[in-house]
Amino acid sequence: MPKQMLSGTLDEQCAFLYDLGREKLEQGNYTGAVHAFREIVKYAPDYLDTANLLATAQRRKSEQRSLIVSAFTGAIVMVGVGGLLHFQNDLYLLVFAFVGLVFGYAAGNLWNSRRRKQSM
Repeated sequence: MPKQMLSGTLDEQCAFLYDLGREKLEQGNYTGAVHAFREIVKYAPDYLDTANLLATAQRRKSEQRSLIVSAFTGAIVMVGVGGLLHFQNDLYLLVFAFVGLVFGYAAGNLWNSRRRKQSM
C-alpha cells in the first residue's frame, strides 16, 4: 500500500494512527505498529497510552526478531552437524535443518521468557 498524506486536525490524525497501530499490534505486524506509534509520539507524546503501546510493540518486535534468528541459527548448526557426519543425502540434511529450526525456536522462546521475567 503506497504512503498517503493524512489530513485533518492533529487529534484526528492521531486517532487514525492510534487505531492503525493497535490493529497492526493485534495482527502481529510489530514493525507497522512501531511506525504508527512513533508518528504519534513525535507530534503528540501524551496522546492516550501511545508511549506504552510503542514500548510494547518494540519489545514484541525484538522478541520476534530473536525467534527468527535463533530458529535459523539452529537450522544452520544442525545442517553443519549433518555435514560433519558426512550425510550426502539431501533428505537427511533437510531433516537436520527442520530439527534445528524447532530447537532454535524453542531456545529463542526460552531466552525471551527469561528476559521477560528478569525485566519484571
